[in-house]
Amino acid sequence: MKRFDFSVLKTLRLKQGITAEQLAEKANVTRATIVKMESGFDNPTVQTIDALARVFQLNSSELLRLAEGVQFDLGRVEKFIKPGYGGKRIYFDKFEIYWLKAKKGVRIDSEFELHEDTAEVCFVLSGRLVLHVGEQEIMVMEGMAARFNALQEHRLSVVEDTEFLLIHHKIV
Repeated sequence: MKRFDFSVLKTLRLKQGITAEQLAEKANVTRATIVKMESGFDNPTVQTIDALARVFQLNSSELLRLAEGVQFDLGRVEKFIKPGYGGKRIYFDKFEIYWLKAKKGVRIDSEFELHEDTAEVCFVLSGRLVLHVGEQEIMVMEGMAARFNALQEHRLSVVEDTEFLLIHHKIV
């Protein structure tokens, strides 16, 4: 397996709206070097990496991190069942998703043991629920999402049968 995949250069270049030729000119390298790197057929020098990183306003280590070989992180999936609601818990390091269905009238109180220094996103796929965070509340309906600090006291009141996602992610 290759350690670095510089095809990420094409994505960075397209985001800036520049051609391979323009990138080559800005980095003071040949267009052929850019094409080879974007195609995965070049092993660039440290100087080339540094020059390209400067064009994208990155440091060399950031560009190398972006070009690190593809590494998938498979989530661990487990059933998550509570009275009146349940579904699946999918978790990764510093990130987890709860895919849940709840019946009308169910109240879901926050479980502080499930929360660290994370933000929580509630995204309603179908149905309606009321999200209570501290003294505030908001109706979250199909297609809507709300985000808050998960360490804050919160609960969900299910207004009608609802399918929703709760996403916890580390606050950076």
